[in-house]
Amino acid sequence: MTGREGGRILRTRADLESTTMRTRQIDEAALPHGTYLNSGAAARAGMKVNRFCYDLRDPANRAAFSSDPEAAMERYALAEEDRALIRAKDWLGLIKRGANVFVLLRLAQLCGDGLVAVGAQMRGETPEQYLATRNIGKGG
Repeated sequence: MTGREGGRILRTRADLESTTMRTRQIDEAALPHGTYLNSGAAARAGMKVNRFCYDLRDPANRAAFSSDPEAAMERYALAEEDRALIRAKDWLGLIKRGANVFVLLRLAQLCGDGLVAVGAQMRGETPEQYLATRNIGKGG
């Protein structure tokens, strides 16, 4: 493990922990409701799902998922919990497990849910309720 502080190379965990880096950590208790950090354990847990979603940029991978979702998820060795969330189209559940929203939108779109449906689900609203809160066509 290495890092830098003021030009000095930090080589050990003790070096890293003794620096001001600790004081810059995020206070999770102070985050707004509905904010889910994608760091540490969540980021590690989301790596396979994120790779799976990222690779959906390839038309062959999209076709493979469309024709046999289970085989496509097996190919990426997704955890059963992640597979269940994908089957249920539980986008917020995947975010909480460490999925990145930007690559997750590829999967959501392939499953028939666009940005509005994903945003509405994350807010606990219907798409109509969600759209009513957007500043659409209301002018400047």
